Amino acid sequence: MDAVLKRNFWVVVIALGAIATWFFAAGLTQLIGGKWLPLEPQSLAASGGGAPLKPLMPGPAAARNVSARTILENNPFDSVTGPILDAPPAPVDSSPVVNDSGEQMFPMCSSGPKLEITVVDPIKPAKSFAVVSTGDGMANKPLVREGSSVSGREVAVIVREKVYFKEGASYCYVGMFLPPDAPKPPPPTAATPVLVDPGGPGAPGKVPSDIEKGIQKVDDHTFNIDRNVVDKIIENQAELMKSARIIPEQENGKVVGIRMLNIRPETLLGKLGLQTGDMLKTINGFDMTSPEKALEAYAKLRTAPSIQVGVVRNGKPMNIEFNIK
Repeated sequence: MDAVLKRNFWVVVIALGAIATWFFAAGLTQLIGGKWLPLEPQSLAASGGGAPLKPLMPGPAAARNVSARTILENNPFDSVTGPILDAPPAPVDSSPVVNDSGEQMFPMCSSGPKLEITVVDPIKPAKSFAVVSTGDGMANKPLVREGSSVSGREVAVIVREKVYFKEGASYCYVGMFLPPDAPKPPPPTAATPVLVDPGGPGAPGKVPSDIEKGIQKVDDHTFNIDRNVVDKIIENQAELMKSARIIPEQENGKVVGIRMLNIRPETLLGKLGLQTGDMLKTINGFDMTSPEKALEAYAKLRTAPSIQVGVVRNGKPMNIEFNIK
């Protein structure tokens, strides 16, 4: 066998060369046809090229389908819904928004403690606390949190300017700055002139004269205050500050200060040198963004010889000094 191959080796070389030449010619034909000759019969006929050429590759040359209609009609993602082609848009809920603050669900407490102040932690609501008044004097102004008991009621939720109580299976709330109960109509009498408050129901609360006299302004950042005035402010702060709005200021989900709004010069905070838009940061060095620190500062105000309030005004930090006499 080896002798035969040696004598006829030239035949093997010629056969391999012929096969290589055939493959080369077939590939060159495919390249030329794809580069310069139309493959679609319709394009060849439109150009007047006579009879269409047969495709070089076997099988029909189907046009590429770029439409998603077939997928939408068959809906392979959900066999229950069925075709989703031209599905109508979801109906828009046009029902009015329900007030979910609780006032539409629970009544106001008919009796019980009065709400003095709330300090709400929006990040950890369980750390929020409130000061309620059950009588005169600081001994009757307990600090309460969720779960505390006051006058036989359990504190359920503490929100801004309101505290919700649970008594048995029922709930009620007390709040600050709530409108007073409508007075009972007096018995019919002869018509008498009625004095109307020129400020109207929305006017800011006026500072009582005995408190205003106990506040002496030294300059824009320094004030002298009588000790008895501080006691009156602490005991009646809800009434004296009802015209102001206090909102926690947040940055990146963290409370960084207390923003004070709706402060007018004739109100108590205005008499104390504060301005609308000020952001309260500290009182006597205690951070007002921490409920625990705010409570500690509140407890020490009665005996402090001076009060230093740190605020940010127009983006710049500043201090307001109050000398207690």
